[in-house]
Amino acid sequence: MEVFTDFMSANPEYGYLIGVAGFLLIIIGLILDWDWVVEPGGGYINIASFIEMFGRKTVRILYGLIMFIGVLICLYGFFTYNPSLYPK
Repeated sequence: MEVFTDFMSANPEYGYLIGVAGFLLIIIGLILDWDWVVEPGGGYINIASFIEMFGRKTVRILYGLIMFIGVLICLYGFFTYNPSLYPK
């Protein structure tokens, strides 16, 4: 664990790639319709209320689009923050 934290301290831009992996895992779960991805929460306004209003398929599509935007933002952060990609 210490090796990982040392690596991340020296190269914080790779945190964006961890974010991309997390977003892609959720997108795969949405495509394969895994229940844990759209599992209802315990709050007043949660994913279950959106499923009741719009339907499961619509919520999965919109949630997938939001996750895709997250992937794009993380990739943008990685490529703009990583100085080793742009030699002088």
